[in-house]
Amino acid sequence: MGEKVASPFVAKMIGDWYGYIKKQDILKAENKRKEIVKAFENMEEDQNVLLYFNLIDSRYKMMAQEFEGSKDLLKQIDIEEKQKTDDMIQYYYFFFNGMYEFYKNRFSDAINYYHIAETRLRNVPDELERAEFNYQLAIAYYKIAQNHFSINHAKKALESFKSADLQESRVATTLMVIASNKMDLTQFKQAESTLKDAINLAAASNLDLPQALGYLNLGICYERQGKLQQALNSFQNVLSIELKKPHKTLYMRTKYMLARVLFQLDKTAQGLDAYNESLMLANELSDIAYIAKLNIIHSLYVTDDETHLDAALNVLKNQKLWKDAAELSIMAARFYKKQDNHKLASKYFDEGLESQAKKLTWMEEEAE
Repeated sequence: MGEKVASPFVAKMIGDWYGYIKKQDILKAENKRKEIVKAFENMEEDQNVLLYFNLIDSRYKMMAQEFEGSKDLLKQIDIEEKQKTDDMIQYYYFFFNGMYEFYKNRFSDAINYYHIAETRLRNVPDELERAEFNYQLAIAYYKIAQNHFSINHAKKALESFKSADLQESRVATTLMVIASNKMDLTQFKQAESTLKDAINLAAASNLDLPQALGYLNLGICYERQGKLQQALNSFQNVLSIELKKPHKTLYMRTKYMLARVLFQLDKTAQGLDAYNESLMLANELSDIAYIAKLNIIHSLYVTDDETHLDAALNVLKNQKLWKDAAELSIMAARFYKKQDNHKLASKYFDEGLESQAKKLTWMEEEAE
């Protein structure tokens, strides 16, 4: 039997592993996890280190898009029985639960967990962890259209990431959060400039995933302004980047936006190819919201089916995705207006305004 491995040594390995996860370095994180699992075979017994591993493993599974596996790990941890653990362990528990709720589109629950996590974070002397926390809070506030809160937290994260070595990927993704907020505030020139800065930084640092995300967001920015050819070029740039590891959610979102733009450009055959590829991924990921969004653009531009269009819009409303429901209702209204179908144009403009109003009410409830 080999010599016992000291638990502090394994804890240090787990800390390094979490560092790779925060940098979104999927390959290094995957390899480090294998090393840690092997080290556990000869590690001296230490329940806190095992707890630490399970918490970071839940975060790893989120990065790998294994969200239910992540939740299963978090459910196994009874934090009330672990009150003797340090603030860092408790912080991770609440923070990662918040991240899971965010991925499930339960943004209010996510923010509630983040606020509990913040009470533990105050006693954690780790500037990069504060940066990560501010980044996640920024994207949660963005999702409930609290744009100024989101920008404020993103700027705090950006300052910390910039001061750290080898954090170019996090600088790039944080710039994208700021740009997305600028888009929502219709500050398109600022958004475009910020996204190009993020793309250039990612390209200079050979960071494939942040570069692809930058082009996706730039394409969305162009599409919102009606610059459809530029949007199309940006989405094609996403697909031209060879990722070190395939990213299903990124491809699903990109193919959806590509189909949406191609349909608007009357390139229906090409649009259908992108639509089918996105739908296949959405079904694989069981992403109800994207299945609905894909059904909306298909009902609108391909089959002209009002019944299916209404059913898909209702899915978004039932999920309280008022922003998407408003945007796509107004897209439908403009489509029918262009066809001189004033009855349906009026119907969907009204639905868009109703969803906008629901969004504002929901924002106030979520922000309380």
